[in-house]
Amino acid sequence: MEVTMFKTYCLTAVFYVCTLLQISGTALAQETYPTKPIKIVVGFGAGGITDVMARVLAIELQKTWGQPVQVENRAGAAGVIGAESVARAAPDGYTLLMAATSHTITAAMREQMPYDAVKDFTALTLLASAPNMLVVRTDSSIKNLSDYLTAAKARPGEISYATSGIGTTVHIAGERLAQQVGVKLNHIPYKSSSQSVEAVIAGHVVSSWSSVNSALPHINSGRVRAIGVASEKRSSFVPEVPTFGELGVKDMLSDTWIAMLAPANLPLPVAAKINAELARLVARPDIRDKILGLGAQPISGVEMASFATLLRNEIDGYARVIKAGNIKAE
Repeated sequence: MEVTMFKTYCLTAVFYVCTLLQISGTALAQETYPTKPIKIVVGFGAGGITDVMARVLAIELQKTWGQPVQVENRAGAAGVIGAESVARAAPDGYTLLMAATSHTITAAMREQMPYDAVKDFTALTLLASAPNMLVVRTDSSIKNLSDYLTAAKARPGEISYATSGIGTTVHIAGERLAQQVGVKLNHIPYKSSSQSVEAVIAGHVVSSWSSVNSALPHINSGRVRAIGVASEKRSSFVPEVPTFGELGVKDMLSDTWIAMLAPANLPLPVAAKINAELARLVARPDIRDKILGLGAQPISGVEMASFATLLRNEIDGYARVIKAGNIKAE
């Protein structure tokens, strides 16, 4: 009996010692992080909004934390190559991923993925978002959404909409609208949003789905007209353009977001420290102005749990539209 009690005492003591060491180690990790260079992986080429956002924040994080912060472009497969490299990295906070909406779309569209878009990452925070919108040429006979839907119902499959490619957030926006209002539209994929809007201007297509930042210069020049924006509230970039909700199409929401992720199992104190610092930076007036200058709306203070839920819900929502529309990955 005495031996058994002694063993129990020893095991209990070891448990408490290990617990104290874990708590102190976690606290130390939060207090000392970072102690070496940090890498932010961008799954797209240099010069795009995701890349520029990463570089703006990298400069500021380096100033705050006193450690080099490098941006590494690993483009390919709609962001999958870059995301896979982060999913396989050590969960220590020294490898981060600047992700975009394609992170959830590819997960919804592809049957085989080298990672789980939710389980293999720590969702740190959303950083910015740009709503998508439907535009037509200014001199088009289609003046509003009612005209657009009337034409689509009268000529099933003939009303075309251009996008930046198959499986993009704007492609799914067009398909979602068609499914919700019960019409058949003709999707014409281009290589970029700028090309899709230019196709409208040239008269090659009737309409285009595009993010606000891509369409805005052409709206301001008077060459295209936006007939609806897929956001809950009107965009500050085009406050005169009604939301689809205002136009009677409920739950017609679509945007292009930018966010920061890390490998799964990142210690919570480190994740919380990164989340808090990013929120502080994005809330800074000068950083906000830079993000607005890119055509995106800054987002700060998003809790990690809320962001993780958003990722799961978005994948499920995209999957329903993709299945109903029989959309196949390129």
